[in-house]
Amino acid sequence: MYNIVIGIPTYKRPLMLKKLILSIIECNLNKTLIKDVNIIVVDNDVAKTAEFVINELKERFYNLYKIIYFNHPVKGISNVRNELIKKAFILDSDFVVFVDDDEYVTTEWLNELVKTIVNNKGDMVMGPVSSSFGSNVSIYISCWIERINYLNNTKLNFIRTGNLIINMKSLLEKNIWFDPRFNSTGGEDSYFGLRMIKKGATIYWAADAIVYETVPENRANIKWLIKRYYNGANIFTYILKVEKEYDKLIMKVLISLIYLITGAFAIVIVPIPIRKRYWGLLKLSEGIGGLAALFNIRYHAYK
Repeated sequence: MYNIVIGIPTYKRPLMLKKLILSIIECNLNKTLIKDVNIIVVDNDVAKTAEFVINELKERFYNLYKIIYFNHPVKGISNVRNELIKKAFILDSDFVVFVDDDEYVTTEWLNELVKTIVNNKGDMVMGPVSSSFGSNVSIYISCWIERINYLNNTKLNFIRTGNLIINMKSLLEKNIWFDPRFNSTGGEDSYFGLRMIKKGATIYWAADAIVYETVPENRANIKWLIKRYYNGANIFTYILKVEKEYDKLIMKVLISLIYLITGAFAIVIVPIPIRKRYWGLLKLSEGIGGLAALFNIRYHAYK
């Protein structure tokens, strides 16, 4: 049986955080697989906006789960994730699970993550994140936010930390931490995964370890999508520069130029009511973002 730490980074989302923790508390636990679970919340807000919620939940569910709160006021998404790993080491856990404060989990979520990483003897396992939209979100927006799913136990070559379990022995052996250069930009999980995989880490897909991400209306719009596609390409190019993968960097520059040209021409389809009507705008944004990173122009989404 295994000791689990569920690590939740949070910043000014107390109501969503409460919904997430309540969903974790409702999880079924396979007692032949999971011995103990600690929920650790690291609040990156100097005003400690999450503290009241955590104290309330600790009082209500003290006999079911250990819910531990820490405030880490030094802003930065990499800083917070590293703090969660440090706490997991202190608690001598077998696995640390990352889940984000704008998500909520399904009842078999934790069982499926643990089962998949144990059965595959993997270093990491990732599960699906399905988007939960409000009723006013159009299909022209939602189709660009929905993520790709894979067959169960598929071996992957990338990670996202929105629904991820990591073997603590792997972290200790490979000595990989989240890089502070990504504190304000995001992409810290992509770079962390790349470095783990380069050191021989394996990652698998747990198709039934499902979580849902709440997508508020202020993110379900074309303006937010343009920023997202710009930043995704910007981060990818920056990582290639950091890793000095110059062959891939040249290819990325060429692709970015192609996106600029094709995206500019495809903008004319925006008024046409087809599912991928924003393809031109988003490819244009992706092309600009990829090229901007060449000149160290980075988008600080979490500044």
